[in-house]
Amino acid sequence: MKLDVNNALTVLSGLLMVVGAIYRLAQVEANINTKITRLESTMNRAVDELKDGLVDRLNATEKKLDIHLTEYTEKKLFAEYRHNATDKLLEHKFNRLRGLIKQLSGFLNKKSGFVLRDDEY
Repeated sequence: MKLDVNNALTVLSGLLMVVGAIYRLAQVEANINTKITRLESTMNRAVDELKDGLVDRLNATEKKLDIHLTEYTEKKLFAEYRHNATDKLLEHKFNRLRGLIKQLSGFLNKKSGFVLRDDEY
C-alpha cells in the first residue's frame, strides 16, 4: 500500500476542514448562547422594573382610594347631620303650626261654633 502525496494532502486538508468547521460551529454556538444570556438578563431587568412600577402605581392608587373613602365617610356623616337638622327644623315648624291651628280652631269654635272635621285637631 503505497501512500501518495496527493491522497495524504486530501485527507489532511479534509481533516483540517472538519476541525475548522467544528471550531466555527462552536464559535457560532457560543455567540448564540451569549446573546441568549444577554437577552435573558435584559428581560429579567425589564420585568423587575415593570413590577416595581406596577407596585408603586398600586400603592399610589390604594392611598388615593383610602383618601376618597375617608372623604366619602366624612361627607356622608355631614350629610346625615344636615339631614337630621333639617328634619328637626321641619318637625319644630310643624309642631308650631299644629299648635297655631289648635288655637285657631278653639277660637273659631268658641266664637262661631266652627268645628274642624279632621279628628287630629
